[in-house]
Amino acid sequence: MKKCILAFILIVSIVFGSISMSFAAVDQDVTIVNPVNGSAITSSSLFLSVKLTQPKTIRVSVYEVRKATGANSSISLGESDMRAIIQGTYADSGSLIYVPLGAGESFTSSNKLSFYTRNLENRSPGVYYIKVDTMYQNKAVYSRKCFVTIKNKEDSKLFDSSQSGTATFLQNLIKSIFN
Repeated sequence: MKKCILAFILIVSIVFGSISMSFAAVDQDVTIVNPVNGSAITSSSLFLSVKLTQPKTIRVSVYEVRKATGANSSISLGESDMRAIIQGTYADSGSLIYVPLGAGESFTSSNKLSFYTRNLENRSPGVYYIKVDTMYQNKAVYSRKCFVTIKNKEDSKLFDSSQSGTATFLQNLIKSIFN
């Protein structure tokens, strides 16, 4: 009977221990507010916002994700490529290169609530990878990541003229408000 109870306790502790370890993989005090992971934007500016709810030091790095096509050439990726990368189903992940947009920028907060913001202007269409590391003694102890696609304004389907019915009415209403 004692062996059964010990075996049961061992199994329960293994199950709940692995679940608690999976939740401990990210810092709950650091959140990427903008952009939303997996989103697509039609602006040439990439606005980053990270919320910190405890005094911390973070390092924010931004990369453009490209596909290598030859020795010294690469092409930008699109929204469907970003979704495949996030889901882990991208067919040729070995050919992806991450081009850094400058050095990783550090930010230290001494308040219980603070925000790190940065605006990257004149970005070309493509997939971008944002990585936020929580630093402790000059080492990254936690990481958060986010992928976002910048699309051409022509690729946006918001004001597509092939809509009909209620969609056309709403489209014309929105156009009249903002024009």
